[in-house]
Amino acid sequence: MTPAAFIRSTLVSQLEQIPEIRAEHIHTFFIPDYDDATDAPILVISEIPEASQDYGNDAPIQATKQVQLQFYYPDKYTKDMDAIETKVKQALLAKRIRCFSDVGHMRAPESKNMTNTLKFRFIKEAI
Repeated sequence: MTPAAFIRSTLVSQLEQIPEIRAEHIHTFFIPDYDDATDAPILVISEIPEASQDYGNDAPIQATKQVQLQFYYPDKYTKDMDAIETKVKQALLAKRIRCFSDVGHMRAPESKNMTNTLKFRFIKEAI
């Protein structure tokens, strides 16, 4: 399973802790044309280069994988964006997936959506 697919399945399994996000709005790599939500956040999960790989007896034993989650909030979204992102961080941290970067909110000029990018690391064992 790719790191992006792993994170997506982990988030979907934890959605009871994050009621503001729906599984149909969590995507890997891009937002499909059919998802034009105007009342709920959209998440896009992308992979970023591995942070490191550890070896034993010249064989890989584990790798530190990295992904980023891009949050897209509708233009007139009124719910607490920080609270949603904190719930996502907590749900992933419970699975030992740690946030190491939170860019902060900004408005996308072309769509007027509020966005934020969070980056996460986790260990994937090869054995």
